[in-house]
Amino acid sequence: MKWSRYNNLFESQRNGWLLFNSASRNFLKVEDDELAVIRKIAEDPEKADYSASPMLYMQLRSMGFIVEDTADDDLYNIIRMRALTSLYAPGNLLLTIAVTRACNFDCSYCFEGNRTGKPMSQEVEDELIRFIGRFYTKDVSLTWFGGEPLLAFDRILSIDRRVRELGKQVSASMITNGFLLDDYKVSKLNDLNVTYLQITLDGKKETHDSRRYQKNGAPTYDRILENVDRVMASDFKGMVHIRVNVDSRNDEEYYTVYRTMRDRYPNDYGKRISVYPGFVKGDDHPDHSCFFEPVQQGEFIAKMVNKYGVSPLSLYPTRGNIGCTLTRRNAYVIGPDGEMYKCWDDVGLEEKVVGHIDRFNDWNMALIAEGMTGCSYLDDPECRACYYFPICNGGCHRIRQKNLHTDIKHSSCTYFKGNLENLLELYYEQKRLLAAKS
Repeated sequence: MKWSRYNNLFESQRNGWLLFNSASRNFLKVEDDELAVIRKIAEDPEKADYSASPMLYMQLRSMGFIVEDTADDDLYNIIRMRALTSLYAPGNLLLTIAVTRACNFDCSYCFEGNRTGKPMSQEVEDELIRFIGRFYTKDVSLTWFGGEPLLAFDRILSIDRRVRELGKQVSASMITNGFLLDDYKVSKLNDLNVTYLQITLDGKKETHDSRRYQKNGAPTYDRILENVDRVMASDFKGMVHIRVNVDSRNDEEYYTVYRTMRDRYPNDYGKRISVYPGFVKGDDHPDHSCFFEPVQQGEFIAKMVNKYGVSPLSLYPTRGNIGCTLTRRNAYVIGPDGEMYKCWDDVGLEEKVVGHIDRFNDWNMALIAEGMTGCSYLDDPECRACYYFPICNGGCHRIRQKNLHTDIKHSSCTYFKGNLENLLELYYEQKRLLAAKS
C-alpha cells in the first residue's frame, strides 16, 4: 500500500483541513485531532498503526487516498490506453471547413486578421465531395468556419446537400459572428443539422463595439443581439453558445453578458442558450500582456464565483472529450483552396499546410505526426508524474507543438495549476451545497 501521488492535503480558509484526490475526486474533511495521524499515514501507510482509528483507515482506502503500490501507474496506463483508443479510432470523419477566409468584421485581436480572404470555388467544392466520398465511415461531423462562414452560405448549403447525397449522416456546428443571421439563414439551421451555434459578444455594447466592429468601423452589438433573439424565437433545435472573449481589459464583463442572457431568456438559459469564456491567445499579438495565461484564467474563474456566484467553467474538471483536430485521426481543417491543416488557428499559414484534398499522397506526414504524437502529453514524463494528470487532457496541443520550436515557452497546463487550493475550496463548498439539497 502507498499514499497516492494524486492526494493533496491543504488548509482551507473557510473549511479547515481538507484532503482531496484528483483521481477519485473525493474529499475528506480532516479534523484537527486527525491531522497528525493523517500526516503520519502519508509517510508510510504500511507501517502506520490504525488500531486507534480503524474507520479512518477504511475511509482512506475506500476513497482512493491509500492505494495498492501499482495503482497510480496502472491508472496512468488505463488513461493512456483509453485516450489513444479514442484519438486513433477510425470512427467519424471530423472536418472543419473554412468556406471563406473573408470576414465582414475587423476584430482587434483576430488571429486571421493579416491573412488573405477568399471564398471556396466550385472546383474546390467538387474536390471536397470526392475527398469525403473516399472515407468509408457513414458519420461526418462538419464545423462551418471562416473567416465568416455566413458570407458563403450558399456554398454551405450546397456542400451539405451533396455530402448527404453520398449517403452520409451529417452533424454540424457553426462558428459565426452572428451579424448575418437573417430569417432565411436561421430557417436553414435545422436542415443543416447544426446542433452547436457559437456567437461572440465581448461585454456590454460599448466594450463589444470597441473590439468587434465591421470593416468600416461600424458597430455590431445591436445587430448581433437582434439576431440572437431571432434564433431564440425560431424553431432551432440546437444550442446557442455565447462566447465572451476574455482578457484583462474586459474580464468583469463576462458577468454582464451572462446576466444579459439569463434575463433575456429566463426559460431557455442552460437548455437552449449558454454563455462561456474564451481566453484569447495573445502569443502573436503586439498587446500580449492583456491576455490570460492559465494561472490568470483560474484567478478569473475564482473571481466570478466569489464576486457573482457564477462559475464560468468547471470548478474541477473531469476528463471529457479527448483531443482536438490536431491530435485526432480522420480530423482535418479544410481551407477555401482545398488545402488541409490540423488546427483551426493555422488556416491561411502556408507553412502549416499538411496536404490537399485532391490527393492522398504527398502529405506532410512529419507535421501531422508531430501534432498527433510528437508533442503528446501522454508521453511527457512531467505530465505522467503530475498531480493533475487524471483530470487534464494536455491543454492546447498547438501550444505544446509550438513550444517545440521556440525558446519562449507558453503554458498549456490546466487553469488549476497555481489556483488549486482556492478552486478546490469553492468546489468543496459546491459539493456540500448539492449534497444538502439532495
